Amino acid sequence: MTLDSDAIELVADTEHVAHVATVSGTDPHVTPVWYGYDTDRDLLEFLGGGEKVADVRENPKVALSICDPERDWHVSVRGTATVVEETDEINAAARRILPNYLDGDGPEAWGVAGEKLTLDPDDVLVRVDVGTLTARDASV
Repeated sequence: MTLDSDAIELVADTEHVAHVATVSGTDPHVTPVWYGYDTDRDLLEFLGGGEKVADVRENPKVALSICDPERDWHVSVRGTATVVEETDEINAAARRILPNYLDGDGPEAWGVAGEKLTLDPDDVLVRVDVGTLTARDASV
């Protein structure tokens, strides 16, 4: 595992959007996601569904990029993803991730309702066990 301490600090600032790359068969797929990073466990988490989750089920290897063009840095992440479907786990992750991107305090203010605290009722939790995490800071 190669973890750059500067990169961890940048990624922990969860107000940025990550772009997750997955592969299904021979076709790549990239999509933006809101994420959270658990520095204690070196896990990156995001909520989602659709093609990216189907791809992870088929091939758990993923790559993500996170950048801040105003501060002139970007981070590359590579890891192995796991799909988590337990509602309690999804809701706990939603409570960690969504406040960083949505105004208000809690699900009602975020406009989510139902058993799962997700923007789409079909969303699941994807946990990425980080293998490499590297930063490129143009200001250094």
